[in-house]
Amino acid sequence: MKICTDYINHYRVDAEEFDYFNNPNAAERAYENLFRRFISKLARMQGNILDIGSGGGWTTQIPHENIFFVDLSAKNLNALKSSSCIPVLADAHRLPFKSESLEYIIASEILEHLNRPEEAAAEIYRALKYGGTAIVSTPYKEKIRYSLCVHCNQVTPMNAHLHSFDRQALLNFFPLERKRSYLFGSKVLAILGVARLFTKLPLWIWRLIDLTLIKITDKAQHIVVVVEK
Repeated sequence: MKICTDYINHYRVDAEEFDYFNNPNAAERAYENLFRRFISKLARMQGNILDIGSGGGWTTQIPHENIFFVDLSAKNLNALKSSSCIPVLADAHRLPFKSESLEYIIASEILEHLNRPEEAAAEIYRALKYGGTAIVSTPYKEKIRYSLCVHCNQVTPMNAHLHSFDRQALLNFFPLERKRSYLFGSKVLAILGVARLFTKLPLWIWRLIDLTLIKITDKAQHIVVVVEK
């Protein structure tokens, strides 16, 4: 069986078939809301933001002046309607921005999809201004599974995830400037499906329970790295 290697075109085709703007699963939507609130709290941004792999454009909820949305799918970019959004059709491996030109960069759940995540991380660092902040998140210690792609009939990783990261692997992509990491989303809480109970409560209540279970089990859904250049 042939293994799919052309992930850029695979993603473009997939974007035509899959609606990234509507998750029908209520429990997953509730968890996504909690995770995005956490990213937003870490960001504390007010200015120009680059959102790499923008998907449904949820980063508009972060205080900003303008947001540059970078995505490989023209369909996804055309669906992002906002007076403060600037869509950019581009590859994360080659960002079309000058060095040290961006104050804030978010790459949430992107690196695990890329053929060469170390190159994308280098691009993020290159484009980030001195004094700027980058927030990068990926699944944590994910066990990658494979299935047969309905488009190309080739063996393809589930959710187009090519890589799995632990804390040190993700931190090592960035130079020894100020950087820190967080784990988020206990898999125990995910199994229990309780995210909907916390969506209207202060985030710290979720985090208190979440971190306690993560420390006991070392089983989290996401790792988030914050880089301050």
